[in-house]
Amino acid sequence: MTRRAPALATGLALFTVLAPLVLASPAGAKQPLIFQLDDPRGDDDGDGTLVYPGNPDFVRGDLDLISFAARRGDGGTWFEATFARPIRKPDARAVDALGTPLSRIAKLGFFTFNLDVYIDRDRVPDSGGVVALPGRKVRIDPDSAWDRAIVLTPEPHAARGELKRILTRALEEELDRDDPELDLATAVEMRHRIPMDVEERVFFPTLVRVRGQKVSFFVPDGFLGGPASAEWSYVVAVSGADLHESFDLTAQVGLSTGTEDSLMILPVTPGRPQDHFGGRERAPLQPPLVDLLVPPGVSQAAVLESYDLAADLPAELPGVVPGK
Repeated sequence: MTRRAPALATGLALFTVLAPLVLASPAGAKQPLIFQLDDPRGDDDGDGTLVYPGNPDFVRGDLDLISFAARRGDGGTWFEATFARPIRKPDARAVDALGTPLSRIAKLGFFTFNLDVYIDRDRVPDSGGVVALPGRKVRIDPDSAWDRAIVLTPEPHAARGELKRILTRALEEELDRDDPELDLATAVEMRHRIPMDVEERVFFPTLVRVRGQKVSFFVPDGFLGGPASAEWSYVVAVSGADLHESFDLTAQVGLSTGTEDSLMILPVTPGRPQDHFGGRERAPLQPPLVDLLVPPGVSQAAVLESYDLAADLPAELPGVVPGK
């Protein structure tokens, strides 16, 4: 009898990153607009209870997404996110004992946020993934099950490597549990596929422009299968960036146990902490998402507080179809 791979195999096959060399439009060129989605100002409080960290790198409005757009470029799509306040740029402060400047770690021109984009191209319910990236504490609505994900993060190379380590570690934990449905041959095949799966399904942009309140990033047609479309479904979420893995050598070799499953995201902890977002008491499933695009008539707070602690079910994020 052929043993089927466990649900983890599906999760592994749903994460990805392709990064070919491309020719992009000149920085000064105005690309044709494919779509633009607007988001209310002042909703950068997640489920309504999220508060910014107490340290001066964060001020209310910094992570308040007010629009998300896509423009056609040469060989790909330029996505553009606009925030309520000018984007903070990394400075020369030391981030480790060796005196490494922050600007050397966060080379793309920003350091305080991540922007996750989950794309459902075929619009067929349950035809893609519902697992969100590590540390997000959410799932994607099955009606918007994704087949491509874009992760704009200050240190994409470290994030890509960390994602592969997280998936490999999850597989090894599955093996340690001696799952009777997972034979050795299947496990070896799954482990060998992890880098390929990540390369095919998740893209970490490295061609990025930061100007005032806007950040633009290029995604090649080879990854999306063509230009972005207003008929696709998009789940767009903003979170705080945690660059710990970027300058923590133990994390880079897979030995750290502190924040290694968070994938560059600042967590939520009760109260008003200095280096984390503050949130609810006794709410381990509260998503650490600061802002979220939601369909018309849908409340962001209602979506992000829809988790069920008793059933251990995370909140589900709906997709937005710009063409509707």
